[in-house]
Amino acid sequence: MDKHMILYRGSLKSCNYHCSYCPFSKHPMSERELDRDQMQWCSFVKRLLKKVKALHIGALMVVPYGEAMIHHWYWEGLAQLSAFAEIDAVGIQTNLSFSVSEFLSSYEKAGGVPEKLRLWATFHPEMTTVSEFCAKCRQLREQDIQLCAGSVGVPENLHLLQELKQELNGIYLWVNKMDGLRLSYTQKEREAFEEIDPYFARELMRVPANVSMCRGRLFVEADGGLRSCNIGSTLKENWETLDDFPIPECSRKQCSCYLAYGGRGDFMNQVLFGPYPLFRIPRCPRAVFLDIEGTLFSSKDNCGESHTVEVSSNIMGELEILAKQKVYLLFATTMPYREAMQRCRKIRHLFAGGIFAGGAHIVWGQEREYYYELQDSWLTDLAALKKELRFRILTYRDCGKLYKVTLIRSTHSPWTQQETAAIMSHISDAKSLRCYIEENCLQIVSADANKARGVETLCRWMDISPKDAVAVGDSKEDEEMMELCNS
Repeated sequence: MDKHMILYRGSLKSCNYHCSYCPFSKHPMSERELDRDQMQWCSFVKRLLKKVKALHIGALMVVPYGEAMIHHWYWEGLAQLSAFAEIDAVGIQTNLSFSVSEFLSSYEKAGGVPEKLRLWATFHPEMTTVSEFCAKCRQLREQDIQLCAGSVGVPENLHLLQELKQELNGIYLWVNKMDGLRLSYTQKEREAFEEIDPYFARELMRVPANVSMCRGRLFVEADGGLRSCNIGSTLKENWETLDDFPIPECSRKQCSCYLAYGGRGDFMNQVLFGPYPLFRIPRCPRAVFLDIEGTLFSSKDNCGESHTVEVSSNIMGELEILAKQKVYLLFATTMPYREAMQRCRKIRHLFAGGIFAGGAHIVWGQEREYYYELQDSWLTDLAALKKELRFRILTYRDCGKLYKVTLIRSTHSPWTQQETAAIMSHISDAKSLRCYIEENCLQIVSADANKARGVETLCRWMDISPKDAVAVGDSKEDEEMMELCNS
């Protein structure tokens, strides 16, 4: 089971910066208001520690309206949470105006684990210089603190952001679209910002709201109010009494900002930004293995049928981003090669090869391929069962090599484990075979063939480690492959 992520926004609504476009610099908070924010944050931290195991929480990110990192109680709370074994990561949005050395010293003295810390640093050109901001980013990275940096994509600041990217020297620089200015980008401006942030195109995509994608994250307000995300509908439940993750609700038509679309369950969020994508720190894989049906395409069709299916424009755009970054894209499917190529006709040009027929056929470009070949003598063992179990036999061969057999029957008659056992008990060489059920299709391949082994083979051919790859799928056939790559 994947761990959940919590976002917290306290009652803090003040900032030590005075940017002309920001309302929070114009609201100085009283000592009483700050005391209230501290009390609410400390109460939240205590409650969170009690709920971590029951709610299966793995990460927390603080997303304040103001600047929280100038207040010591946030330092101490983040440290306390990071020390808890079940918590994988803690993070916060900040303008980096605090003293890095003082923070790290206080954080570690309070028991904080530096490896678990994630900082989302925003550059404000009215209040700091590129050199000052980047010096703090480098200071944090030198202490092995993971962080990202970014700013709003205002065209007038383009040269400044280009300078910022150069000085960050490899730290990811994100660019947010300029929603508040209500202006459109020219093609030239868009291309310039994509040179700075390779994922900027995602900011400009229209992401239709889909509440089914919102499980596994929760936005907590200072008063205990809950929402599925920062722009979502208020839920009936309250943080103080919550004992199970609530069913998400949403009245939005679109997920209009990164905190909304970046935290959804869309598989590409985790491909690009890891298991907790809201920290916005890129994963940077060298290869990505993608299941076809149920992953790249939402619809599932009967096995044995072959036709082209449309991939969503957003997924297409994200695949193009990865291809542009020279990340190897590879299929990982139970479908035979020709069927997969027909099904994926509109995106196959982006892929370098893949794993086909449940691992029985491995392809790397035009250069290499491998089959886990089957003997066909055992096919005669099935004749006695064809009438009783009502199936027909499809064989898959290439260059005379048999590599996959499908026992297919009516779509209204899915195979059962008991029937599968009966089939295998009648095959004389069953130990050399592996079978798996796909609804009305019983697939039979070599016992040595599976997707995980296919990943190992392709990674060896590409001269990379499986740990440098990401794998995505939605079935039992994908589990071992995903564990190999994503652990």
